[in-house]
Amino acid sequence: MSKSRYLSLAVATGLAGVAACAPALAGQVTYQNERYGTKASFPSEAFPEKLPAPVEGDGLAWASPEGAQIFIYARENRGGETPKSIIRERGRMDEVTYDASGNRWAVVSGYHRGQIFYERYIFRGDLIHSVAIRYPKDERATYDKLVGPVTMTLKGPSGG
Repeated sequence: MSKSRYLSLAVATGLAGVAACAPALAGQVTYQNERYGTKASFPSEAFPEKLPAPVEGDGLAWASPEGAQIFIYARENRGGETPKSIIRERGRMDEVTYDASGNRWAVVSGYHRGQIFYERYIFRGDLIHSVAIRYPKDERATYDKLVGPVTMTLKGPSGG
C-alpha cells in the first residue's frame, strides 16, 4: 500500500471514529434570542417540549418527558460578575463536581436538587450568555454525551 493511500485510509478511519463518538445533531433546533442575540443548538428529540417564554424575553427553555431541561438565555452583567465568581456562587448553592474557566468563559457541573446540571457561560461586553442543561441521574447515559457538543454551540454578541 502506498504511503499516501495509507495516510488517506488512516485519516478516513480517524474521522469515522470521531463521527461515531459525537452525538448526531440531526433534527436540531437552533435558537437565537431576539433581545440579546444569544444562540445555541440542540437535538430536537432530546428536548421536544418548548416551555412558556419568560416575560423578560431573555431566553427560552425546552424539556423532555424524562425530566431533562435546557435553558438558553442571557443577562446583563450588572454586578461585575466574572467566570470565577459564577463558579463560586454555584458552589454555595449546589454540589459542584466539575468547573473550568478562562478570562471570558466558565463551565460548571454537579448536582442541583437531585438532578445533574451542566452550565456554560460566555462573557461578551456587558452580557453573560448561557446554556444550562439539567437532567435526572437515571438519564445520565442519554444526556452526558450531549452536554459538551450542545453547550459548545453557544454564541453571543457583546451587549451595548
